[in-house]
Amino acid sequence: MKTLRDIGENGLLRELLPLLPQRSDTPVGPGDDCAVVRLPLSPHDRLFTTDPVIENRHFLPKTPAHLVGRKAIARAVSDIAAMGGEPLWILINLVAPGDTPLTRIRGLYTGMIAAAHQWNLGILGGDTSEGTTLELHITAIGRVPRGLAVLRSGARARHALYVTGALGGACLPGARHHLLFEPRLAAGRFLAEEQFASAMMDISDGLATDLPRLLDASRRGCFLETAAIPLSRAARKTEAPLHHALCDGEDFELLFTVAPSKIERFEAAWQRRFPDLPATRIGTILASPHQRHMRHADGTTTPLLPGGYQHFLPHTPPCPPEP
Repeated sequence: MKTLRDIGENGLLRELLPLLPQRSDTPVGPGDDCAVVRLPLSPHDRLFTTDPVIENRHFLPKTPAHLVGRKAIARAVSDIAAMGGEPLWILINLVAPGDTPLTRIRGLYTGMIAAAHQWNLGILGGDTSEGTTLELHITAIGRVPRGLAVLRSGARARHALYVTGALGGACLPGARHHLLFEPRLAAGRFLAEEQFASAMMDISDGLATDLPRLLDASRRGCFLETAAIPLSRAARKTEAPLHHALCDGEDFELLFTVAPSKIERFEAAWQRRFPDLPATRIGTILASPHQRHMRHADGTTTPLLPGGYQHFLPHTPPCPPEP
């Protein structure tokens, strides 16, 4: 009998998503960073996403509670950013053991309330339940101008592949990026409203996991230039910086594509709008989904192998080694 450890998160989603019923007012259902719901006569589409943070999976018992609360909200906000949207409301479900100190719960809500103020969110309520592990489950609702949500499925052959910021090392000892990252809201809205991005998602499970998801949704391949991948300071301090950039996850940067006819205009406009946030071209989209390669600094080419983090698998699949 197969188990979740046999098929992993990606295999489970492939089995479940086609079975889920949809309504006619949902132009984008499950499988993207957010679902998109269309309201009659509204100039905006609604965005819906949900995300958990679970003790010993997304944070440790010693992690300051207010940072856990912030991270829980920021993860959901990052999903809305990846669609080019604006977050509006959140719902919070709390699961906790009965012997959890009340001060820790208060700390979680201190962090979530501060995050709600930072991103102008309304907290609509939620639910509480006793459980064996401390968990926060966040549902976020946002909006995007009607028809402008950027999906994972819009990449086409010859489109340029970009990433914001720097990748890798978010959870290495001493690193706090996974707790303190800033969702790329302004960048996502700029890419959507100016219609520069043809496809987009955020990087939560590592470039080696999330890039194939974008490629699968678009039914395309790619040529990834590993020497161009922007490395975080934490990743550069390790013996295998490329491995960390590909596989660590928790970066919450935007991964997006731009059509050839828009590249020059996009790069000039980005530099004017975001002079302190790099948008680095790291590759090119190819027509065939069977062509997924990486070219390294020494000129060698290797396949783009799945890597990064995937729930339910007993161990992380190996990322490509340093050439």
